[in-house]
Amino acid sequence: MKLDFDYVVIGSGFGGSVMTCRLVEKGYNVCLLERGRQWKMHEFPRRPHEIQENMFWDPEDGKYGLMEFRDTPDSDVMTLTASGLGGGSLIYANVLYRMPEEFFAGWPGGITRQRLEPYYDKVISMMEARPYPFESDPYYKDTPKTTALKNASLQMQQNPAAVTPAEFQLPPLAVRFDGEFPGHQTLNSHGAIQSKCNKCGECDLGCNIHAKNSLDLNYIFRARNLKSSAGQLDVRTQAEVSKIEFIDDHYKITFHVPQFPAQEIVLTAKKVVLSAGSVGSTSLLLKMKKNGSLPKLNRWLGQKWCGNGDLLGMVLNTKDDLDPTNGPVITGAIKYSLKNYSDGFAHGMYLEDAGFPNAIAWYISGKVPQIAGIMGVLYLAGRTLKKYFRKILGLKTNTEINIGDDFASALDRGVFTRKAMVLLGMGRDRSDGVVSLQDDGQTVINWNLKTSSLHFDRMREEMKKVAQNLGGKFLDNPLTHLDKVIAVHPLGGCPMGDTEETGLVNTRGEVFGYDGLYVVDGSILPTSTGTNPSLTIAAMAELIAEQIPAKVTTETSAILS
Repeated sequence: MKLDFDYVVIGSGFGGSVMTCRLVEKGYNVCLLERGRQWKMHEFPRRPHEIQENMFWDPEDGKYGLMEFRDTPDSDVMTLTASGLGGGSLIYANVLYRMPEEFFAGWPGGITRQRLEPYYDKVISMMEARPYPFESDPYYKDTPKTTALKNASLQMQQNPAAVTPAEFQLPPLAVRFDGEFPGHQTLNSHGAIQSKCNKCGECDLGCNIHAKNSLDLNYIFRARNLKSSAGQLDVRTQAEVSKIEFIDDHYKITFHVPQFPAQEIVLTAKKVVLSAGSVGSTSLLLKMKKNGSLPKLNRWLGQKWCGNGDLLGMVLNTKDDLDPTNGPVITGAIKYSLKNYSDGFAHGMYLEDAGFPNAIAWYISGKVPQIAGIMGVLYLAGRTLKKYFRKILGLKTNTEINIGDDFASALDRGVFTRKAMVLLGMGRDRSDGVVSLQDDGQTVINWNLKTSSLHFDRMREEMKKVAQNLGGKFLDNPLTHLDKVIAVHPLGGCPMGDTEETGLVNTRGEVFGYDGLYVVDGSILPTSTGTNPSLTIAAMAELIAEQIPAKVTTETSAILS
């Protein structure tokens, strides 16, 4: 039987993009399926009606946008994931951190920091990541929130559980800082057009000038443009997979355009790489096990889920202007090396600054009226009425003709948003969550805060210290009072193990019991990474891809013989 492809890759995030690129390089014919659309330069939604229609992914309500929020009522967590060619790289905050050595304890297959180091290097090179040029470029030096976090880290009292002093760092960012001026367009090392970062703070909403080194501009771009002995790549966006079946010696993949779910399309392939993310991959496999398509999936499916210790906080009314709209979303971080949990599970944390775009600042300013702006409006209206009545009465007026300053005074000064900082925390929480299906087929995550309370308590204390140092007031995530956190880095659900007794997939990413079915994304990580996990997910994909041999063609067979 002639198959459509050698490999079908489902999902285009940090696992799927890497696997796609390396498989094509090895000569395989690959079809990459992505449920979302491709977002080209200046296509990400910004106008109010565009935000409403195209920002959110909620097919049941006719929304096919960029990001999906999932809230399981019975769980202590909400999740945020992406839709679009490039996956999570379209909306993440660009940070590519290496996972500390001590956090690899308990990983299967002898996977350590040292083992992953060359693959970390590969990803950093492919994505052209480097630290925020805060110290070397005057344009980027003018980022008050970076200065504020750095100063706070130097002045704060050390945590009693600290193993080493807290350290301010400029983490590697997958952002383009090259160019003669902000917005200057040049070619990256793969030949894609990108712009120099203009510090607009829109990283998490999709970068409209492509200053963000998202996966569609490096790994996928390279795979699409390979020539000579490389395989062929067929990229299909707006392709949501509904079924994976193992038939004899190959796989049948069924997908549909999300807007037309009844119109199913079927592909066949020798092998499948599932890279739909922790929530997406786990959900699809749970459905395949339930409907009998992949009945041999073992008991580890849905296990060892965590939110990577994600915690969101705010600092309000700081003594200085921090202007969080100025700069990439994340520019700096404080690294904490802390004493372990009581059972020896390693603990550590990262606290990072965060910004937001001007549109959010204007929105908040409109929702939080300020006295100065209100008085400015009243003053402008009063002066205008005064001139009008003097004109009617024929009275001469000597008032100022140029009233630009009056209009400026009527605008909100944005003090509320200028004197604020968003804090993003993450660290080592427990991978004791369970992903399962409800009777109606919806995926739910059962996870609670209690077993990871040491992490969240420590993180809140450090956030409060930062707020105090900035002369501001700390505001915890309001959802915390409902025992709920927002996980933007969901991990686990298809954990790696040395044998089928300890995991769903082996350390090559292959599912136990199904030759040729791989899972390569954040779902296979057996523990939280503590750091932003994107680099570790991509590095694991590089490791897994390297273990797959190059395709043997008729020509190569003749050469070998």
